[in-house]
Amino acid sequence: MKTVHARTLGLRIAALAAAGLVLTACNDDEAATGATGQSASPTASASATTSAKPSGKASGKPSSSAVTGGDAAARARTDKLALTPADWGAGFETRIDDDTSLAKFTMDKSCLYKEDGPDKTLVAYTNRFVRVQRPDGSQLWGTSGASQATTADAAHQEMAKWAADIRRCPDYKDDSGTQTTSAHDIESPKVPGADEVFSEEGLAVYHDDDGTTTPPRPYSSITARKGALTVWVFVDLAPDQQVFEGRAQARALLQKITAKW
Repeated sequence: MKTVHARTLGLRIAALAAAGLVLTACNDDEAATGATGQSASPTASASATTSAKPSGKASGKPSSSAVTGGDAAARARTDKLALTPADWGAGFETRIDDDTSLAKFTMDKSCLYKEDGPDKTLVAYTNRFVRVQRPDGSQLWGTSGASQATTADAAHQEMAKWAADIRRCPDYKDDSGTQTTSAHDIESPKVPGADEVFSEEGLAVYHDDDGTTTPPRPYSSITARKGALTVWVFVDLAPDQQVFEGRAQARALLQKITAKW
């Protein structure tokens, strides 16, 4: 799901994210049909990498798709919700241009997460990529973003699909070359105003910006939905960091997103 796995750090939902925090939809979003108040925790068929593809992972490239269009007002909203490098903290900078493609991503039978044509349920999508240099010269990546679907039910179904995908494929690859292992959902924080929230953790191996392959690195992502609007954050960690550190960072970043509604 693009939103939830926000295009695996370079692919959407998402992400990804999976990941990726969502919130305040405008009144028209809240009125969208099919909204549910169900938590997106593991059992609820809800997860997101969004198109909101779940975790906006740190993969090395944005979608190659030329799928464009959507609604200008909705796009302005998703652009505003995505965090800036300054929101992440000192030392963070833009890594690559925002991914705003309205492409669809699916997990195939071989557990390859790949682009699959236009997403007709997606109105607007923004996935923003940042990086920070570590003292040892390595980089850590992160993504955040938002997507708006045609209806609340469409956004919910995308999250649900991602949750089912990572249960079926805890070890998967995306078409940017990122290899994810041990992906699993965890208990999600309470997000005021959200209809559902999905949190994911695991390990990922990336193709770095210099062409090398990284060692397995922990990640933590949170995706949340309110009506037809989905938001997410994906946090990449160094091999020597603990997952709980990424979990705390993702939750703090989510609060920054929700403060902008």
